[in-house]
Amino acid sequence: MSMSKAKKARQKLAQQGRMTPDALRGSWQGINPAGRRTPTLQEKQTKLNKKHRRNHASYSDGSFCIYKRQPRRGEAA
Repeated sequence: MSMSKAKKARQKLAQQGRMTPDALRGSWQGINPAGRRTPTLQEKQTKLNKKHRRNHASYSDGSFCIYKRQPRRGEAA
């Protein structure tokens, strides 16, 4: 059975005494880099409260809007 190009390249590196990719694949000595913890209730509430909050004072350009509703039928203007 034939060898893949990658396997041939790894064997060539090993014959030359150079570092092979499998030697670089070390263990994390028990450390889980993808470890997660569940957020506390306080963290969940803070995240929800701050989700879409914007500081509108920084966007102020001095303009304002006045809404004048149209009178309904039968109402005095």
